[in-house]
Amino acid sequence: LQSSEPDILEQNVFSDSDSYQSLALIHAVENLPNEARELEIRNYYALMCIYFATNGVGNPKTDEAGFSGAVEDWFVDDWTDTNDYCDWYGIECDQERHVTKIELYNNNLNGQFPNEVVLLNDYLNYIDLFDNYYLWSNEPKWMQIKMTQLEYLYFGTTSFEAIGVSRYLAGCVNLLELDMSFTFWSFGAIDGEIFEPLTKLYYLDIGNQKLEVGSDGEPIPAAVRALPLLHFYMDSCEFNASITMEFVSSLTDLIELRLDYTQFTGGIPTTLGLLTNLDFFSATYSGLSGRLPTELSDTSEWGEKLKFKYLFLEQNQLSGVIPSSICNVPSTAFGADCDLCDGTSCCYCCGDQCGNIDPPTPEPTLAPTSEPTPTSLPTPEPTPTIEETWLEYGLFCFSGSSLVEVEHRGSVRMEDLAIGDTVRVNNNTFEPIYSFGHKDKTASAEFLRIKTKGSSTAIEISPDHMVAIENGRYVPASLVKKGDKLLIVSNELAAVTSIKTVVRKGIFAPFTASGNIVVNGVVASNYVAYQGSEYVKIGEMETPFSYQFMGHTFNSVHRLAVMV
Repeated sequence: LQSSEPDILEQNVFSDSDSYQSLALIHAVENLPNEARELEIRNYYALMCIYFATNGVGNPKTDEAGFSGAVEDWFVDDWTDTNDYCDWYGIECDQERHVTKIELYNNNLNGQFPNEVVLLNDYLNYIDLFDNYYLWSNEPKWMQIKMTQLEYLYFGTTSFEAIGVSRYLAGCVNLLELDMSFTFWSFGAIDGEIFEPLTKLYYLDIGNQKLEVGSDGEPIPAAVRALPLLHFYMDSCEFNASITMEFVSSLTDLIELRLDYTQFTGGIPTTLGLLTNLDFFSATYSGLSGRLPTELSDTSEWGEKLKFKYLFLEQNQLSGVIPSSICNVPSTAFGADCDLCDGTSCCYCCGDQCGNIDPPTPEPTLAPTSEPTPTSLPTPEPTPTIEETWLEYGLFCFSGSSLVEVEHRGSVRMEDLAIGDTVRVNNNTFEPIYSFGHKDKTASAEFLRIKTKGSSTAIEISPDHMVAIENGRYVPASLVKKGDKLLIVSNELAAVTSIKTVVRKGIFAPFTASGNIVVNGVVASNYVAYQGSEYVKIGEMETPFSYQFMGHTFNSVHRLAVMV
């Protein structure tokens, strides 16, 4: 197996008995039955290489961080409990026992992600390594050419390292979604040639990076702007030169655009109106100036086409007045600075009312240790037809991997909860689960993955499900933005550090008597806001009744019926 990919995998590794490859080989020999098929040997060995390369192992980044003593092991570690790799945490297989999915996000992986993952290339479709901050990789040769089945790749908030973007990425020609945010793929320009073969890519997150503009002075190269992007995140990015927002006019397929805390010169381009599918646009704390252009929604060409449901522009230096036609766009939420909103009723919030924290202080970024050596690029394939894959199921759910605290048992995954389990709710108390609104391990749904400062985990919640903020208020998760503060288990407020859209299998909505539950350390409601706002609306009039109050009140009959 090791010699099957000589251009990608190290050779002569077994002479070192302590190498992760030697440890994986020994474990395979000791645990696999004699009748194991070649396929099973390959999969077992490749996964064991991941295990021994990233579990309790240091790397240059842990050394720079001054780790003293041993590096901690994985949070969830059951890979040595059974020989059936298809039953291991974070692994999914097809009926023929090919590994199709590796989902190890937020599991305290460290060390170096091994190139032996290439041994799974024929069937591996999904890799999620998000939020393993000290997981390092500076030469991901496994990405080049071989990973033709890989469609979903998430390694945001890791220590993956490259100058700008690793050229090996060009081998993942069938990628649909890529998250490279808050990594060390930084300190350089984004090379458009690398993205040219990725003709299917519709989800791209490059947020929280230090980057350079290209030779044309643009932050995003033409090859990236030509992709069929539906979701694009470029929040909290720092560039080595001034940039404008003009580049967004090329991204005409966009549904979601987040540019918060990235600094721009000038104002909002009138060509933003070309993005007629845009549902969510947020550019808060972005240094925007000038008059708010009426062409955003006031011309006959664009006025009836815009589909904004969420438009947030507060904490900038925009001037002028809000065009009356923006109020006619069926937006659920529109936020801007208070001097713009003065005299109009279409602002959902203004200025500080739209968020409850000052701009976050960025975490320190370390410079890369060396520049990877690139290999040749693959030949681009013809552009395929793009299919919308975002799924919706119900309105109020948590993902199955979400964690809750069960009394006398500790942290339990949402999918393992049952009626009668006593779970932690707000105010440091425990209450039994009396019912489920949804409880389905097989259905898939779209969630917002929201992480708060100081937390090692992230809550995954459907957009209309509500979370707790200050003063006992609950707002739909779709209104939460980076920098806002959420109520956490310690009864303190914690700043939101990142928000991502993910699709997960498994949907769960437990009910408690108090109407709230603590999920991944965040206080969340049992209920949903149907109109995307905190308070119930009747026509254009907002009532004083919150959705939390209404949901808890109207659920009282159900609550009494099942608890008596």
